Amino acid sequence: MSKQAIQAPFRCASLVLAAVLCLSACGKREWPIPVASEDKFRWRSVEVQRNQGCIILNCELSGNWENIDTVKVLVEPVGNGPDEGCTSCPFTPRKTLAFNPGAAGMRKDMNRIVLTACDLDPQKTYRIQVIGFNAFARLAPVASELVLSAPK
Repeated sequence: MSKQAIQAPFRCASLVLAAVLCLSACGKREWPIPVASEDKFRWRSVEVQRNQGCIILNCELSGNWENIDTVKVLVEPVGNGPDEGCTSCPFTPRKTLAFNPGAAGMRKDMNRIVLTACDLDPQKTYRIQVIGFNAFARLAPVASELVLSAPK
């Protein structure tokens, strides 16, 4: 047998192996997509305390609470004034406070978040809603129930 006849099967096998390796590297590549059922969180409870001109919100999360990123606090004063709502009216926030991770007014401790919103009138009643934004932007924000905070 000639040298070329011996090398022919090895060349053929090498070409097939190279083709398999090249084709296995091809394929659809994309960023991981969050699985809503696994990556969502929800507000289990939101408790309110008043301290002079500040409202302290003690929030408890359930679900995948590690994925919470930014939190917004929507505030609506309740009363008879021109820029105030009423307890039975649709919720129309007049002030929005944003808390990014590590912000001064936001403290995280496992599945609890404590938010401190200041510069509010200590004599007014406020309706408050907390909205949490997921670290995965594709997942919708999660809103808490409305909470009423009356002065002490």
